[in-house]
Amino acid sequence: MSTKTVARPAPEPQALGPHWRRSFDLTMWMCLYVAKWFLLIMLVIGVGVALVYRYNTVPEVSIVQFGQQAGLWFGFSMMIMCGVMTPTYIMNGITRSGAATGSLVTAAGLAATFSMSLVLLLMLERPLFGALGWRAGLADDPNEPAAGYALPLLLFLFLLYWAGNVSGLLVHTAYYRLGGLLGTAALPLTLAPVLLTAVYGTNAGTPWGTAQDILPTALSLDLGVWQPALPLALIIVASAAHYRLTITMALAPKEA
Repeated sequence: MSTKTVARPAPEPQALGPHWRRSFDLTMWMCLYVAKWFLLIMLVIGVGVALVYRYNTVPEVSIVQFGQQAGLWFGFSMMIMCGVMTPTYIMNGITRSGAATGSLVTAAGLAATFSMSLVLLLMLERPLFGALGWRAGLADDPNEPAAGYALPLLLFLFLLYWAGNVSGLLVHTAYYRLGGLLGTAALPLTLAPVLLTAVYGTNAGTPWGTAQDILPTALSLDLGVWQPALPLALIIVASAAHYRLTITMALAPKEA
């Protein structure tokens, strides 16, 4: 008895989408996968600190507000890891332009996620502290509620985290293109977006305060309502630099 083999029809080709979207999906998924554990750890630490604080005195300042720096440098390090993956994406068919654009969209998306998460936690912390008879005030002024300036803080944190993420991409790209010695020498430039945003991201004397409050008068800069335009301009210039360095990137011989 003979058997007859019937060939199956080939599956329909699937559209993979634009290259930037493929790069974004990969990098954003990786960042969010790690970020959920980071946020959980920070939440546990925050509860632990509040309990320890409670045994010594009545809490008068917000605990969540101290997570601002942790979120900044976590995102910065994640963007360096996204940069590390760029040669792999290129070798697997994603264009350099797509990889660069995808990583920059991830930088903005992760900044939005972290800034909104921190402000949301601040807003949840205030009624919780109030129910316990505590006060969730600012570190510099416990009489001012930390969650009382949610919208200005959200804008500042978004720009700060966005600048930090783009700086992370720039740091990796500079080290990859220039090597260890010159990449280190370029750190004042690659870190400039996040450092300058941290200093000049808000006006001096704002409730949350910035490094401008301790700067000499000659170095202070007050643009009024246009103050956010300065960090935005820094982010745009840094993003353009990262894009240009990535699309002209030559893969290292061991990766080509």
